[in-house]
Amino acid sequence: MLKNVAFACLATVVLTAPVLAAEDSVGIGGEWKGTGFVQKDEKSKPMQVNCTIEGTESADRIGFDGECRAMLIMKRAIGADLTRNGDQYSGTYVGSNVGVAELQGGPEGPDSFVLTMTFPKEVNGDDKATMTIERPRDGKFTITTVDRMTSGDDVTTSQITFERSGRAVASE
Repeated sequence: MLKNVAFACLATVVLTAPVLAAEDSVGIGGEWKGTGFVQKDEKSKPMQVNCTIEGTESADRIGFDGECRAMLIMKRAIGADLTRNGDQYSGTYVGSNVGVAELQGGPEGPDSFVLTMTFPKEVNGDDKATMTIERPRDGKFTITTVDRMTSGDDVTTSQITFERSGRAVASE
């Protein structure tokens, strides 16, 4: 089984927190299109993906729903729902082929959020991966997922850069 977090990415991810003040906003509200790659393990080749998501933010929640496509024939729904508690976030991610992953984490510096993903089954030797979401700049943001393989090596299993594709949505 694989931590196809990649499709997650989306997951991807796009997951960072609601706003209590303008500087706390993640800025992912609205429509986004992304391109990048996913890789199931350290021996497989990266697969190019195209993704679309719609992000939502409020004072105590953030989330997104969408899908990723690869090779014109493969499609996977992705989504995340996070709730803010202080400066930490927790919730779920849908998009992995092993089931719904739990998300836990928060801001790391001014420009990114780091979330630990916990999967319901072991993948590549464990049930954990790390998702990093960079705050949007110039109408773009990136979600990167890294997984430690059974060899002990950390491998980037997905990296998707999203660009604003439609209307932006102000935080509620």
